[in-house]
Amino acid sequence: MSADGTNALVRQTAQFLHLYRPPAIEGDFKRKHIISVEQFRRDDLDELFHTTQTLRERVAAGDRELSRLGEGRLMASLFFESSTRTDMSFQAAMQRLGGAVVSASNGVKFSSVYKGENLADTVRAAGCYADLVVIRHPEIGSSYEAAYYLDRLNERIVTPTTVISGGDGAGEHPTQALLDLFTIIDLKQGLQGLTITLVGDLTYGRTVHSLAKLIARYGAEDVKLCFVSPPSLRMPDSVIDFLNQHEIAFHETDDLFEVLPETNVVYWTRIQQERFIRQADYDAVHDNFILTPGVLNQAPRDVILMHPLPRKHEMGTPNDHDILDQNPRAVYFQQMENGMFVRMALLAKVLGLEGV
Repeated sequence: MSADGTNALVRQTAQFLHLYRPPAIEGDFKRKHIISVEQFRRDDLDELFHTTQTLRERVAAGDRELSRLGEGRLMASLFFESSTRTDMSFQAAMQRLGGAVVSASNGVKFSSVYKGENLADTVRAAGCYADLVVIRHPEIGSSYEAAYYLDRLNERIVTPTTVISGGDGAGEHPTQALLDLFTIIDLKQGLQGLTITLVGDLTYGRTVHSLAKLIARYGAEDVKLCFVSPPSLRMPDSVIDFLNQHEIAFHETDDLFEVLPETNVVYWTRIQQERFIRQADYDAVHDNFILTPGVLNQAPRDVILMHPLPRKHEMGTPNDHDILDQNPRAVYFQQMENGMFVRMALLAKVLGLEGV
């Protein structure tokens, strides 16, 4: 949110991490809030990814029946942070399934939020109109708060509403992790024996938090995670503790070239200026770990390069971008497209659409 008045409206929502526990999927996605990767077990992921693959094939084949599956269903897109890929892919996913979208995205500053309305009331207003609400918010715990209040709303309205997190401050980004894991499994035929290296902003990067935890939930023999970051941006202890609980091997370093030769998947991230309170702290680290074509050439020939995007100078100059984009090992555009298919599958299952 911008500094011109929104800081006064940003609330501490972390209390809801303790007040609300999201429901485990346990083989049944219907009407379940999706706000944490910890809701998923391996069987749930396998089922979701099978549906994703099926929907991808049906879209490629031009199956027109897809656009009838979600007729009469409505999704509200409620983004308190700007977004391109997450917002557009959710909207595209819903519309490809035949549903409709109402949106306050990129227009929240004109809404009741800027009149002083709190998050709970804004989410419940959207819930009164839609079958499902997708929310992105800058505060950790915001999606938990949304689920907490929507559960109470659902006791009083005719059409129960579900919430899906599109990003929760520096906390989690569950659907990004789902599309990332699907992409890795799809391109590498599984996780077994892989070394997956996450690079850059590991403190504030919600995408890497969720991906690391989801890999742990999925489980695979001999999978190893490598965390490469400046000491000031290392992976949070909460994620490290989660990996230890699930007995997932990991290694932390600030030297990319220590782990690059053994890496099968490189997941690059930008240093997120918007997450820093002090400009000086950002300036001290923002030039660390620049991926250039020359750096990628030192990785194994079969490595895949992923990035959640958007990208800035962490992948070099615009000319470097063009060179990297043409490299067959760079898969971030396939990753981006997979985001729409994974979200189609998730929407279909959460809404209980038949014929998927």
